[in-house]
Amino acid sequence: MLSPTHDEAAKRLDRLADRLRVVGPRLAARQSAEAAELIAQVRAGLQRIADLTADADGEPRRPLPVLKAHALADQALVLGNDLLKGGERSDVFRVEAVAAILAVHDLV
Repeated sequence: MLSPTHDEAAKRLDRLADRLRVVGPRLAARQSAEAAELIAQVRAGLQRIADLTADADGEPRRPLPVLKAHALADQALVLGNDLLKGGERSDVFRVEAVAAILAVHDLV
């Protein structure tokens, strides 16, 4: 049985992807320092999600490809779903996973 925390993270992940589908292209079109910084923060958050997944799966950490802003929603969904799918993961890991998703969600 999945915890309520997991369910909330899955909902936030879907909302994050929806938001990035709108905000990502708008930020890229602005071409301002503030927009570039926010995109960089989102990418850093996505890297954190990828790193947590790699750690949990016993895989080496790898840098994420730098995708254009309009592709960040799909990247977030793939990474977030990989992070949340693990059934053999500890409660401590799940709390960390949820926190990583919420941190990116709160950026946008």
